[in-house]
Amino acid sequence: MSIDVDFSLALNDRTGKLFLGKDIISTLGTRVTRVRYGRFHEFPQTDFMRRVAGRLTLKETVARVFRPRLSSLLPVIRDPRPTLHLDPLSVVRHRLEARDIVLCHDVGPITHPQYFAPGVHEFYVLAYDQIRRIKPHMVFVSKTTQQEFHRLYGEDYASSSVIYNPTRLGVKEGEGRAVDGVSSRFLLTVGSVGDRKNQARCIEAFAASGLAQEGWQYVIVGQCEPGAEAAIELAKQSAGVIMPGYTSDDQLRWLYRNASGFVLMSLLEGFGMPVIEAIEYDLPCLVSRSSILTEIGGEAMIDADPLDKESIAAGMRSLACLPDDERSRRMAQARTHLANFAREPILESWRHLVERIG
Repeated sequence: MSIDVDFSLALNDRTGKLFLGKDIISTLGTRVTRVRYGRFHEFPQTDFMRRVAGRLTLKETVARVFRPRLSSLLPVIRDPRPTLHLDPLSVVRHRLEARDIVLCHDVGPITHPQYFAPGVHEFYVLAYDQIRRIKPHMVFVSKTTQQEFHRLYGEDYASSSVIYNPTRLGVKEGEGRAVDGVSSRFLLTVGSVGDRKNQARCIEAFAASGLAQEGWQYVIVGQCEPGAEAAIELAKQSAGVIMPGYTSDDQLRWLYRNASGFVLMSLLEGFGMPVIEAIEYDLPCLVSRSSILTEIGGEAMIDADPLDKESIAAGMRSLACLPDDERSRRMAQARTHLANFAREPILESWRHLVERIG
């Protein structure tokens, strides 16, 4: 069976979705006849053209949602082959059919619209309404997301599968370069900075933990999203908190290699790839209790209530003061759990899915 793939998210997205999409397209090989980037059949060759294509694709999406009569002048896309949508949003530009496949990372724009930019909620309302009507083949990156989707949009889809995100190649390879101002004892958070990732409350928790007075630092790395300003301002006022801004790959490797523990107290998470990366670097992790992060990290995770500053502070102290034997036990447990994200079995699941649907 051959399929087409809509990879429009590659025009604007630089998160884990981009790497996953590349992995899927690569592993499907000749099963993929054509890849779409918006209305284009080839990825733009220059960064300028990528931005132009991204803006045009966004404008069409906005028109489909907010100006449907005007957008009706531009025909929707319908290829003769089934289409794999690497993000649900791309279905608004297509005539979706039950034979198509939609990859769902999370339903956060529906359940927690306050954590996203204006308009994102409306985009996904239209996309998921189309998906609910047509009921194509659905693939989810976690059991948590699958359960939440079906709670919201019902059952009886062409199929419903969970295929985890695979570990990324080359995460630990390459030189490391120190980040100015970071000492030998620090906790690390990697991920977009904003309300959704809860860094402001984590900064308050770090201050309450007393670790700064003992010489510890808390390093937060990531690009900005809605709510980042509050976290950045709070970091400036808090002893021991460092937000270095943009970090290169070699600096990020150095941070992972030298951190004493990893913290991810997200209020909403699509998958939590930074937790997988932290485990690969043998870092014990503190994550949000009863969240997708406990599914992804397994029983080796230290957890805390992400809405309770004191709970986070206690978790940070536990992470910083973890005895060597406890650390070794947790990391052995985490590495065993990491087998769930081994690349080849996961990518084989994608090949099998496409062949089965065909």
